[in-house]
Amino acid sequence: MKSQSPVPNKVRKVEVQLAFPEAMRALIGGSKIRRVEWGDKEEYGFLNDNFLMLRRGGALHTWIVSEGDLMAIDWVIL
Repeated sequence: MKSQSPVPNKVRKVEVQLAFPEAMRALIGGSKIRRVEWGDKEEYGFLNDNFLMLRRGGALHTWIVSEGDLMAIDWVIL
């Protein structure tokens, strides 16, 4: 009789969610970040020539950080 492996066939990748300060540290380090709440995985924030930028709807926008962004704890690193 064959026994089954205790490791599942598909390992689900879990996104680690961060608070805004930790997400900003990652952004300063060169990473792109996004909020889980945004839904669209093609929307993200990044640094461009020392400015915070958002890629949203296929276009780039200057990112004006809101209170909601500051208080959110659903930031993920891409």
